[in-house]
Amino acid sequence: MTTRTAQVLTAHAVAESRLAPGSVYMAVAPDVILGHDATIALLIGRVRKAGLRIAHPERCLFAADHFVPAATEERASILHDYVRFVEEQGVSTAALYQGISHQLMVEDRRCVPGALIAGADSHTTMAGALGTVAIGFGSTDILGVLVRGVLFVRIPEAVHVRVVGRRGPHVSGKDVALLMMRHFGEGGATYRALEIEDQTPSRSLTMADRMTLANMAVDCGAKNALVVPDEVTAAYVTARDGAPAPFAFAPPVASDYHSVVELDLSHVTPLVARPGSPADVAPASDAGGERIDQVVIGSCCGGRLEDLHEALAVLAGRRVPDRVRFVVTPASRQVYEAALADGTALALSRAGAMVTVPSCGACGGIDKGLLGAGEVCVSTSNRNFRGRMGSIEARIYLASAATAAASALLGRVADPREVA
Repeated sequence: MTTRTAQVLTAHAVAESRLAPGSVYMAVAPDVILGHDATIALLIGRVRKAGLRIAHPERCLFAADHFVPAATEERASILHDYVRFVEEQGVSTAALYQGISHQLMVEDRRCVPGALIAGADSHTTMAGALGTVAIGFGSTDILGVLVRGVLFVRIPEAVHVRVVGRRGPHVSGKDVALLMMRHFGEGGATYRALEIEDQTPSRSLTMADRMTLANMAVDCGAKNALVVPDEVTAAYVTARDGAPAPFAFAPPVASDYHSVVELDLSHVTPLVARPGSPADVAPASDAGGERIDQVVIGSCCGGRLEDLHEALAVLAGRRVPDRVRFVVTPASRQVYEAALADGTALALSRAGAMVTVPSCGACGGIDKGLLGAGEVCVSTSNRNFRGRMGSIEARIYLASAATAAASALLGRVADPREVA
């Protein structure tokens, strides 16, 4: 099998295996193990009780992003114990309090084409935007790879996703991701690799667009999403590291793909996912114009500097109504500081935004923007299930930063072309 995902997994295979002969699983050694305070905390007691040590602490990128700053005494205690564990195990503390783990991963020099990343969180798939194989695992698998340095995987079937067509005004990477969700549904890509290729004119998908697309791949069931590296990838890695990544994939054989899917952007308009499912996708203009109480621009799916710029362009010096809570949460300290340096954070504040510290925040129903019963929110995050951001009686629309900003201005679900 010559799919790019298969090439990466095979390149990271190790001889050690305790599985029966003929098993479809292989043992692989990841380059990076990604974790954070909410998931690694689940393993601390087991590791300490068994007297275990992390086999390769240098391979770990451990963030503190869910409970930062802690909103309850219980979460403060979890965070305190987690930080102590990171220190005890000799893992670098450099990523603590720096932002959301997935954003920190793509800012890290180890995230390059051909890398294998294992994460203790489903949205680990986001790192695939740079041509990696990045997979989220459950606690048992992560415990195994932490103490043994290897884990067992099965090479997934791959779907070749071709993104084509010239996109119109205010159509961003989030709209492409929602188009993908509408095609696959919540489970249509289960245990498959999505190998996404930008075939739009002039490679119009930015790195931020690709991160959003890879991030939401897991929400349609994908095992991983690998965006085929090209000049956009090379430019991003060069700007970050000072040199391009040398890895080159062998051209896949078409017959190795399970199927081919084409996402044509030519006639796509700004989209939203209606409350209850990230796959219930419709044009923003057809969403009914429901009155809203809150807008959130942030999360690992929509809190990059490009998203903040996109929102600011729609706001265009205007201020949101006083009754609308407008929460902006940068995805990392790097993003936050860039927004401070170029005036974006100040401009958003003057537009009525509450700019919070980099963290997961409202996205997972943790803090800094929870919803009460009957409230309606437009969010740039990746999931809108009932109860996701607070009350089970709240309603959440998923949208791009442009659509979110337009909705904030008008106080209802809105298409950004309405305020252009």
